[in-house]
Amino acid sequence: MEDSTSPNISGTQEISLPPSEALSKCLLSQYSFCAGGVGLGAAYGIRYSKGVVPMAVSGVVGTMADMIYGYVVACSKEVEAYQNRSNR
Repeated sequence: MEDSTSPNISGTQEISLPPSEALSKCLLSQYSFCAGGVGLGAAYGIRYSKGVVPMAVSGVVGTMADMIYGYVVACSKEVEAYQNRSNR
């Protein structure tokens, strides 16, 4: 019988997910560029524009940057596992 758990970095056991769920969980956990974009957009909007448009635009740009960064760098193992599973 195959073991459905695998040790993670801290040595504890975690349940392994199917590749599609692992990829979506990893991609949706990326938020740093979005948060930074909203913060910088809010500061710019308060200082220069006096509106919410810079905050909204930089939040959308930050979200796209998070998805690209996640797909290319942070979640590369999950992307590879998903592509290998899809090519079967």
